[in-house]
Parts: sequence; C-alpha cells; structure tokens
Amino acid sequence: MVAWEGLKNEKKTNALLGCVARMIQQEELKDQSKKNEKDFTRSRKIGFIPLICLIINMVRKSTQLELDEFRERFMPESAKATTYTKQSFSEARQKLSPIAFVLLNDEFIREFYSDNDYKTYKGFRLLAIDGCVMEIPNTKVTQMQYGFQSNGDKSPKLARSLTSHLVDVENKLVISTMIGRYDDSERYLAKINIEKMIALGAPHSRDLILFDRGYPSAAFILYLLSLGIHFLMRVSTGFYKEVVGTSTQDETVQITITKERAKELKAQGTPIPKGTILTLRVLKVTLSTGETEILITDVEADLLSHEDGKSLYFKRWGIETRFNELKHQFEIENFSGETPTVIEQDFYATTLLSNMASLIEQDAQEEMQERNANKTLKYDEYKINHNILVGKLKNRLVEILLEEDNEKKDAMYHRLITELKRNIVPVIKGRSFPRKKQNKANKYAKTKRRCL
Repeated sequence: MVAWEGLKNEKKTNALLGCVARMIQQEELKDQSKKNEKDFTRSRKIGFIPLICLIINMVRKSTQLELDEFRERFMPESAKATTYTKQSFSEARQKLSPIAFVLLNDEFIREFYSDNDYKTYKGFRLLAIDGCVMEIPNTKVTQMQYGFQSNGDKSPKLARSLTSHLVDVENKLVISTMIGRYDDSERYLAKINIEKMIALGAPHSRDLILFDRGYPSAAFILYLLSLGIHFLMRVSTGFYKEVVGTSTQDETVQITITKERAKELKAQGTPIPKGTILTLRVLKVTLSTGETEILITDVEADLLSHEDGKSLYFKRWGIETRFNELKHQFEIENFSGETPTVIEQDFYATTLLSNMASLIEQDAQEEMQERNANKTLKYDEYKINHNILVGKLKNRLVEILLEEDNEKKDAMYHRLITELKRNIVPVIKGRSFPRKKQNKANKYAKTKRRCL
C-alpha cells in the first residue's frame, strides 16, 4: 500500500504533466512557436502536436527509425496509409521555433512554484548557477553562430557553445537555461537566467544562489544586491585583499572602490563609482583534504552559520550532477540535426524532459524509501536506477502527455512509478573517481548515429 505522502507527490507531478499536455494542445503555443504565419495551417502527416511530442521523445537513434516507431505507436492509421521521411521531418522542424520548449518549461516551472509545497533550505529556495561548454555539430554555420575552440592558427576549429543553467538544488529542477556563444561571459548568461527566474516568479520564496569562483566581481555582487537576491560565492586567492586577508573563519569586511579600482573596473566595462563600499561576510572552510576555501555571502550569521556555509559549499555539487545527467543519460550533445534551429530545439526539449524526469524520479525514490523503511537491507541507502528511468521514459512519457482520460493517465503514471521502484541501485558512499580527459573530437558523429 502506497503511503499518503507518496500519493500526494504523484498527484502533484501528474498535475504538472497535465499542465504541459494542455499547453501543447493550445493554439496560443502554436502561434508563439511557428516561424511564419502560414506554418502548421494545413493538415500534415506530422502536425504541430506530434512534432512537439516527437522531439520531446528523445530522437537519439537513426532519425528514420525514430519516425517510423513513433508513427506506428502513436499514429497507427496514418502509418499504415502513408510513409514519412526524415527529409519531411527536417523540413517541418525548420518551421518550429525552439521557443516552444522554452515556453513549456516556463509553464512547468511556474506551476511547480505556484504553491508553497516544495523543498527549501532554512527558508531559502536554494539555487545554483554554473556554465558548461557543450559539444555541437561542427559546421561552418555552427562555428559562425556559436563560436569555436581552437589551439592555434593551424589547429582545427571545433564548434562549441557555452551554456548556463540555473538549478534548484533541493528540488532538482532547471529553472532556466541558456545556450550562448562559446566566447560569451558566464556572468552575462547568468544574468539572463536570473532575470528569467524573477519573471517566472515564486511568491513564497527567498532566493539564495550558490556560485563558483568564476562569478565573483564587484559589479556582479552589486547587481545581485540591487535585486535583493542572496548569494554564497567561492572566491579565488586573487580576489580583493580585504577578503583573502581575513584572519578568522567568519568575518565581516568592507571593500572600498578606490580610484585605482574604479579605473580598472571601468576598463573592464563594469564601471562603479569611486567610494562605493561593499559589505561582505567572509567564511573560511577547511576541506577534508586540508585545503581552505574562501566563501563570501551577504547572509547574516543568525540565518546562516559558519557550519551551514560549509555544507552549502558541498550542496553546490547538485548542479554538477545535473550536468552529468544531461550529458550522459539524456545525451544532450547527441543532436538530431546540424542547424541552429534543431540544436536549440533538442537542447531546450531535453531540459524540459529532464525536469519532468526529475520529479518522476523523486516520486519513485520517496515511495521506495517508504516501502523499505522497516526492512533489513544489505546497504543503508538505495536510489532509483537513473539509466532505467531514462529508458522507460521513452514513449511512456508521451503516452501520459497525450492521454485525455484522467483516470487512465493516473493509472499509467502509477504503473510507471511502480516499475521504477523495482529498479534500484545501492548508494555506496566515499567513492571517488579520477576525472577522465576528454577527446578533442565530438563524441556524437552524425555519420555514426546509433541504429539500435
């Protein structure tokens, strides 16, 4: 028997999936997402709604196989009567703006935070922002659009993009994400994500954002303070001497923008008036390796202790875990085409898919923990097998999204959760793995797409 808490979480997630399903059906989304007024006005073999669902359904194998399987499963009458080629699919995709998947994710996030029923940390919505370099198909067009990586004039140019992600580390959701140029500033992309977060709203929350040491600057800190957003940042030993030179583990300092500092900031394109004073709290935490990390925050000690600051430093690992999932389980770099339109469709659709998968996984995880609470097991902790989760979402999620009968939808979702609870792996703590050097060439070649 499933505990009431588990059923409550299932209902919320299913309601969020229903919210996405309803939005897909609305003419408003079609109007906002088509590139030209005449697009998606005539009846096609793959219309607007099937096109959206097909892209969400992870086109990761041979495109023609994906098309045939999708039509046989979800459009059987049409599949019997007609064929549909990957060339036709590619032409249809070029009519669809990637904004469709951004809008769907925005609605998903807005609905999730519309009540007070989500996890917080000491009353804060705990967030993290970081950037990640992403492999993209290497063509002259993508090099022009997104920039490229090269080790010199004679080295080959490899198209790359810089992505930025704003993640709720407690609820494991990507609130906002951005694909930009390889040579963009991480702070610039972070500001876009922060402004999107504010626009989406979360009426019951105070926000605390965790940043790595690539973000701290006087201008960026003033930007956050002006928005009323709290922060905890790791800084390098080359940061302001008032910060680095503190003699205690927890100390408040003032940084004055002197004439020399103001001149330097102006030259960097971030002018700050001479005499501006930044008041920051400096936390020095000792890691298990013996190294000392320097953190800065605007949160006072009565709300965030020194020990809290140390634990938050490690909570930032949640965003690194999310990058790993996107790259390896969801294969976000395994694009189904080479044009910027297709690249961005896949990128934003995969972000939406990963958010839906995250809530499904958390539902299954909580119910599995409730089921195992009074059992004697070999390991202290287990988790849902994430690879199995991603595999089972193929087709099943689209089935749930397209199902109009609420009772059938609930039953389908509960059946999926039940199957996931059977596929668990032990959590073995204390393991570490050396970071492997990546090959310079792209992992996913268009000429070697998988056919199984």
